[in-house]
Amino acid sequence: MVDEFVIARLSKLFTVIANEIRIKIIYTLMEYDSLSVTEISQKIGIPQNTLSSHLKILYDGGYITKAQNWRTILYKIKEPKLREILELGSMILYNKWEGSWEKIAFAKKKIEEINKRSKDEQKK
Repeated sequence: MVDEFVIARLSKLFTVIANEIRIKIIYTLMEYDSLSVTEISQKIGIPQNTLSSHLKILYDGGYITKAQNWRTILYKIKEPKLREILELGSMILYNKWEGSWEKIAFAKKKIEEINKRSKDEQKK
């Protein structure tokens, strides 16, 4: 059996990302690299006060970073493996619910594009 420490940490990870708003935040930051609260709010259509509490959860969990840029705080993905988790999740959904494959295939394609762009940027 897997160690209890590992099980507890995995449970915490999945609790942190098991929220629609936080998944939207992760996808948005994956796509745009770094954004302010205002920019994230506009892109996912969530009020800033609601968004801030979700950003805090992701930040406290060590999954995103924030950096002060004069008066603006910019958020960025800290844990690149989140991309893989979402990609695997999309693959599971794709294989399980083929009746809804268009939306799932679109999500999978989007993640692949983001990963390709990220790899291209790392080569520069």
